[in-house]
Amino acid sequence: MEVQDVAQALGNKIASSYISGESVAASFFDYPNIQNEETYKKRLDELNNRQFPRQELVDYLLEFHKKFDVSDKTITNIKKMSDPKSVVVIGGQQAGLLTGPLYSIHKIISIIKFAKEQEKLLNVPVLPVFWVAGEDHDFAEINHTYVLRDGRVEKRAIKQKHYKKSPASQVNIDQNKAEEWIKEVISTFGETIYTSEILNHLYEDLRKSVTYVDFFIHIVFRLFKEHGLIIVDSGDAGFRKIGSPFIETIIRNNSELGEKVLCGQLTLKELGYGQPIEINEHNAHLFLIQDGERILLERANTKFVGKNNECNFEDSALIQLNHEQPELFSNNVATRPLMQEYVFPTLAFISGPGEIAYWSALKKAFHLFGFKVPPVIPRLMISIMDRKSEKYVKELGLDIAEVIKSGCQKEKEEWLEQQQPFPIDPLTEETITLILNTHRPFKDLAIQVDPHLKDLAEKNAELIVSQIYYLKQKMEKTIRFQHKVELDKFDHINHLLKPLNAPQERIWNIFYYINLYGYQLIDEMVNLNYQWNNQHKVIII
Repeated sequence: MEVQDVAQALGNKIASSYISGESVAASFFDYPNIQNEETYKKRLDELNNRQFPRQELVDYLLEFHKKFDVSDKTITNIKKMSDPKSVVVIGGQQAGLLTGPLYSIHKIISIIKFAKEQEKLLNVPVLPVFWVAGEDHDFAEINHTYVLRDGRVEKRAIKQKHYKKSPASQVNIDQNKAEEWIKEVISTFGETIYTSEILNHLYEDLRKSVTYVDFFIHIVFRLFKEHGLIIVDSGDAGFRKIGSPFIETIIRNNSELGEKVLCGQLTLKELGYGQPIEINEHNAHLFLIQDGERILLERANTKFVGKNNECNFEDSALIQLNHEQPELFSNNVATRPLMQEYVFPTLAFISGPGEIAYWSALKKAFHLFGFKVPPVIPRLMISIMDRKSEKYVKELGLDIAEVIKSGCQKEKEEWLEQQQPFPIDPLTEETITLILNTHRPFKDLAIQVDPHLKDLAEKNAELIVSQIYYLKQKMEKTIRFQHKVELDKFDHINHLLKPLNAPQERIWNIFYYINLYGYQLIDEMVNLNYQWNNQHKVIII
């Protein structure tokens, strides 16, 4: 296994500007110089002057992790959090099935690697923490994966239906439907020496799980067991209790918080960076669970109301409810980073491009509560390339950077065009022109005989032309078949590196690769030497 760096531009403007060090983008962050070692020393000094609910957090995490098969290293790391010098490197994602798209795995690897490196440099405990967004309620975002079936990329969603806007932490997983789904998905990967073991492990983890979040965490700990990873479920009642004092602070300062977030958003828009957060001026940036559903709260003078008038609270009543039932409250995209900053001594936040965009709107919101925006580190952007793909890329003379960016469908068609000795396209058009010119007097005659025959005459011409196109397609299909071996090479590259014309990491799942290479693949990926240079990483297996 080896890793190569290739240059790739990010999709969104603010993330690209931030990563390239542009001064305007840098102004939205408190620690923009993320390549400088002094940045993390300064951040460490800042954290040393702040208070965190360390012991409460340690007690909670020790209890929470009893549900899972974790290593002694994870338990040791949790206990280290009580050390006032300890800090965390943190990032998060939703609880996708089988860990979801590859970018969740890339983010965990990024967290582990960056924490290890900073611990060596700073000589203090730097603990890797993965935040599972169990408070999120969009079931459609986590209920599926993609598979390659008969040369087509297809979506496979679990057959369990769930229509309520419930936090993922509260959605019980249907064991029977999940087992059927697992069997179907893994079968599309093909039988290898690892398949049986994978199925047994997934069934075992499934049986231990009550919710989708449980299932996700069990799998993550199996994959990264020996790396000391700590996991927090943002939708867990115990975690919501730790964050309860800050929820009250958000409620009491809600109007000003709304102004700060809106100001950040408008500033980005005026500078041409768009609007990364969907908000309005009345957004309270909090959710409340009522009757099992997550309701977005809005401010209405001195009251907090559901976006669709599902509930109505005076601020004092909402504060009281938070004291009594903190598990009913959760954060939105703007206050989740603030809650993270309240709970954890965050040395650095490992971020995807989309997160960089919406964090850029939150600097004034952080400052409102006496926080600074922590160093925001772009996660490792990775594409996995098998040796067959590497061989094909070289044989076909393709540029791997261009393939990762755009795929190679264009190059495939250009190659095929070069192989054709037959002038099919020009001769097809020439033949159609001749036929239509010959047919026109015949059509005109039919109309003279009976004007009602006009539609039939035109349809007759269309049918003749369609037969020419049909023959053309048959010829092209024959030519493609004659060159199938080479064309399949292009398709293999496209399916693996640019499926559905999307980045590999947004479509494929890690178990496709584990089925080919075994569980050791994860440790090998973690142990690679990555450079934090904002270059795309191509891992060649």
